[in-house]
Amino acid sequence: MLSIDIDGNDYWVWDAITKIEPDVVIIETHNEFGMENIVVPYDANYYYPGKHPVYHGASPVAMNKLANKKGYRLVGANELGFNFIFVKNGLAENEIPEVSVESVLKHPGVAEGYKQFEPIKDWNYLEG
Repeated sequence: MLSIDIDGNDYWVWDAITKIEPDVVIIETHNEFGMENIVVPYDANYYYPGKHPVYHGASPVAMNKLANKKGYRLVGANELGFNFIFVKNGLAENEIPEVSVESVLKHPGVAEGYKQFEPIKDWNYLEG
């Protein structure tokens, strides 16, 4: 199992990992970005909270795309929908089915989080 929650370059760290293929990956996403397919550019000097407390990491959609590219499927998230749980394709697919990004973003706090994205929606982002 691999868990990545570093409040910053989570997406870029997982993308760079090539020597190991854990069965399960739990990684922080930024559901404040909603269903946008965006990633904050890599910043080697990043420290939290940086330019804005929400301007870091990747959207749920972008993180799911990275997971799919690396051979993982989304199987769930924590209740608040920001820690996504991915399982390696081919493992327990009948017992642990894939779920949609939308299905794990149902907590009322998720909609509240979208408001934090509004002031930074036009900042520099990359496509996931």
